[in-house]
Amino acid sequence: MPTARDIALIFLSLEALVIALVPLAIAVGLAYGTYRLHRLVRVYLRKGQVAMQRVNDSVSRASDRLTRPLIDAHAAGSRASVTLKKLTRR
Repeated sequence: MPTARDIALIFLSLEALVIALVPLAIAVGLAYGTYRLHRLVRVYLRKGQVAMQRVNDSVSRASDRLTRPLIDAHAAGSRASVTLKKLTRR
């Protein structure tokens, strides 16, 4: 009887091993797929990065053109205010 028990325990252990290997195989497959995908899309990611940098540059230039007059007007007003305060202060 102990021999049958040992054989049953071995088969149960093998089943547990197979069940434990499934998540490991899935994780390895996902890692390998990510590695391959990264190698395939590297060129397209670089092109996308360059395009987004151009968009960023154009938005920065446009916002500078829009806000520069307001900043200059505020600076001129502040300079005039400080000058007036210094002239009228005793």
